[in-house]
Amino acid sequence: MGTAAQASQENSQGGVLGRLARKRPVITFVLLAYLLGWGMATPRVLSWLGLTSFQVPDWWIAASFYAPCVAALCVQWRSERNLRVCSLYSSWGRLALGLVVGAAMILTGDAVIPGLLAEKDPLHTLNWRIFLSVAAYHFSLAEFITPIGEEIGWRGFALPRLQAQFGPVWASVLVGLIWAGFMLPALALVQMWSAAAIVVYAVNLIALSVEMTYAANLSGQSIIVAVLMHALASSQSGYLMRGLIAHSYPRANWQQIWAASNLVVPALLLIATRGRLGATQDETNPAR
Repeated sequence: MGTAAQASQENSQGGVLGRLARKRPVITFVLLAYLLGWGMATPRVLSWLGLTSFQVPDWWIAASFYAPCVAALCVQWRSERNLRVCSLYSSWGRLALGLVVGAAMILTGDAVIPGLLAEKDPLHTLNWRIFLSVAAYHFSLAEFITPIGEEIGWRGFALPRLQAQFGPVWASVLVGLIWAGFMLPALALVQMWSAAAIVVYAVNLIALSVEMTYAANLSGQSIIVAVLMHALASSQSGYLMRGLIAHSYPRANWQQIWAASNLVVPALLLIATRGRLGATQDETNPAR
């Protein structure tokens, strides 16, 4: 009798949000992240569409990328009464392994493979020394600040829960889709991307998500690895490639090859790990 009363009291605490957070933590997290992120970006979208003259500063838009972090903390507090939404590292060795492998996958998948496949005579015409130039990576403070807010939600909160329920492959796909959906208003309404470009972007985020799941599992779910991979992918994208292919000659259909080449590393990972993506038995228990 006492147990039933206690359960009833716990159920009533926190209202609708509390009950949803306990029963469906990931869905509640996604809804909150979208609500906060999209809500903060709405003035910028309305301004770009010419519907209002009111404009928000750039720091406000940068702050909107912390919506996943805020949503994760809210759901974690409502469901578990603590704020432990992510792990910094499990050991120095695993952290170092995740960082090295993660960086290697980003540079290989985003620059080396596209350059080798999409350019003529790549071994002789590509500028391989560009990888040693710090300026080519276009690092900036913003490239490190905004991924923190996103990754605490995507890889810190959502990935371990989705991986435990659906396994690493489907968890990677779902996190990639959630990530792409979060960016949808900016892509479709501000940058005015076409539907085809948005689909390609979403596929690329899913591919990157597979790589990040593998590195995260190797590192023991370290949020440091996720943030640095995200920052590296954002900072070098385009800049490093321009330096790499500056004196080379692209193939006739280089754009299609370039887009498809982003799938090479994730495909090899899935084959090499047989879909485990570095997850241990304790980290995954796929629903059957």
